[in-house]
Amino acid sequence: MNSSPRFLPGSQLGGALLTDKLSDNVILFPKTVEFYQFELTRMLETERYGEAIQLLRFLLACQSREERVREEWQALLQWLQTMFPDSALPAEAGEDEPELTEADLFRERMAEREREDSGYALRLLERLTSADSVDNQLLALDQLAYLEHPDINGRLSRWLSSEELHPLIQYKTLQTLKLRGMTGTVRFAKNGEIVLADVEETPADFDQFPSHINEIRDRIQEMSHTNHPALAYFAQETWNEFLAYVYGTAQYRQLLRMERDSVDAWAAALHLVLLERLFDSGDKDEIFELYGVTNDLVFQWEQAYRVMQQFAAAVFSGKLAD
Repeated sequence: MNSSPRFLPGSQLGGALLTDKLSDNVILFPKTVEFYQFELTRMLETERYGEAIQLLRFLLACQSREERVREEWQALLQWLQTMFPDSALPAEAGEDEPELTEADLFRERMAEREREDSGYALRLLERLTSADSVDNQLLALDQLAYLEHPDINGRLSRWLSSEELHPLIQYKTLQTLKLRGMTGTVRFAKNGEIVLADVEETPADFDQFPSHINEIRDRIQEMSHTNHPALAYFAQETWNEFLAYVYGTAQYRQLLRMERDSVDAWAAALHLVLLERLFDSGDKDEIFELYGVTNDLVFQWEQAYRVMQQFAAAVFSGKLAD
């Protein structure tokens, strides 16, 4: 690809979206195309070639007026299928030997790199703490999670506590420490408050958040499949980023105490913010009707919408610029 797109942190493919049924009627708008460019760049940088192939197949099945971008995607897909034919094939069912996971393969690559270069981990830590890009910091943390150098845990925990980092980096650092087997509490400043986070309780994967919290994501995906098919993928990505943004704060503790009725209010708020940010559209009354937001839920919706707007302003502004 000729451009140099960035990526949205914490990427996970929304598998339900990548089907022929959903892609048939999906129209890719310019900001939507840019979002997917972020995702493809992230997948290639982290060598997730199978996911990149799957995403490219979905994108090429969608409708888009970006003919130049479609040509780039087609060329990239052909190259990936040629260079990584095993990644292009669906997994075989019923195999006797369990396949290595993506994490297993990545751990092996990092172990090999560390054997070849004993100073690699320390240089990576230096790049992490001096980087001026959230994207580059996330890439460094992805690698540090699987290196064995004994100084990594101490350096990461001190760095997290010493200055107020980007909220997404703070959460990713906690995840990295958990993956490395660290336990205990880390104290740091986040979104204007002091947070005490137990490393071992940090969800290592977004599906590990409490089920009633992820019901918000599931609710908007359910409604999007019919009304705004392209929104389902954004809903998962944005909700994941929002959870990273608020994790450990008073707002997150409020979500933990959330009652079931609040799910519709939060899903409606997220839906409207996504329409406003990604498609320059959205009608509050239509969203209220879609999610059944009654007068009893309006106050909760207003609170959720305000928080989501603050999050979007802090996280999205530099990523989806016109």
